[in-house]
Amino acid sequence: MNFLSRIPAILLIALMYLPATQVFADELLMNDGSRLLGKVVKREGGTLEFDTSYAGVIKVKWDEVSELRADEPMKLMLKDESTLTAQRIKNTETGVLLDDDIEADQSTESLARDDLEYINPEPWRTGEGYKLSGHINFALSKERGNTDKDELDADADLTWRLRHDRFRMFGEFERDRNDNKKTKDKWKLNNNYDHFFSKKWYGGAVLGFEHDQFADLDLRTTVGPKMGYQWFESHEMNLSTEVGPIYVDEQFNNDSDDDYVSLGWAVNFDRYVFGDFMQFYHRQTGLWNLEDTGDLVWNTWTGLRFPMILGIVASTEMKVEYNSGAADDADDVDTTYTLKLGYAW
Repeated sequence: MNFLSRIPAILLIALMYLPATQVFADELLMNDGSRLLGKVVKREGGTLEFDTSYAGVIKVKWDEVSELRADEPMKLMLKDESTLTAQRIKNTETGVLLDDDIEADQSTESLARDDLEYINPEPWRTGEGYKLSGHINFALSKERGNTDKDELDADADLTWRLRHDRFRMFGEFERDRNDNKKTKDKWKLNNNYDHFFSKKWYGGAVLGFEHDQFADLDLRTTVGPKMGYQWFESHEMNLSTEVGPIYVDEQFNNDSDDDYVSLGWAVNFDRYVFGDFMQFYHRQTGLWNLEDTGDLVWNTWTGLRFPMILGIVASTEMKVEYNSGAADDADDVDTTYTLKLGYAW
């Protein structure tokens, strides 16, 4: 038998083999009877991510899932932060049924529906690693002609997240020149450390520095402890609030220096809308002088981020800075509108 006569047999074997490979795909069964083949990515915040060959990663509501069967054991994380594995997960009216073997006739374990927090959680959630995320943005303009004007704005935020600890940094820099004369020179740097006592509650410390030449502020230093509550923490939405006694030391170029104890607070919120098309964010920090209750300082950053490609992000932002105890020759309120281009990771 020559080689050409063997070709039909080879093709037949290949055709028989191809369908068999589909057996090794994860299987998703929906309450409406729909059946999808692909790969389980993760379940977080009530949403299951499932990677398909024809539509990429799709997101479905976990409450609409009837059954999930995986090729390899899935890692599950429960509300009490314990972990286990399962190859099949079945939602029922009374709870969640788990199997270590998809060929098993009976479930090996059952859970209340609320007890299952994550499927394939990120490593930092189980204490096996960390998550590093952040943004860096720039806004630059140069005008030449009847008026020579240069503007440079830059800001960055960085979050290093471990299972029970979090480090956050935020900094910004602004410098403007008009006809070769400096018209704005200000910068800010805030550092936060958080230790989580539970999934929601955390305590920590804050250390901040701020300079604003044209508000007569040479340096404002803030330091102190805080308590916080993490309302939400996921890719889709994050919200935390915190408060604490903060010591403030202010050094001015012309006015008298000052120091006092304040009630400090912070709010950090972001949420994706229309899928991952756009992210709304709002950040707020405040200091209320407990020795002179008419003295109040607060700053807000509110904006929209538009993810593009390769991590590039376009943003529009409104920043409002208020200081009821500003120097005599400085305004109490400073509002800035900015268009930015940056990078996210």
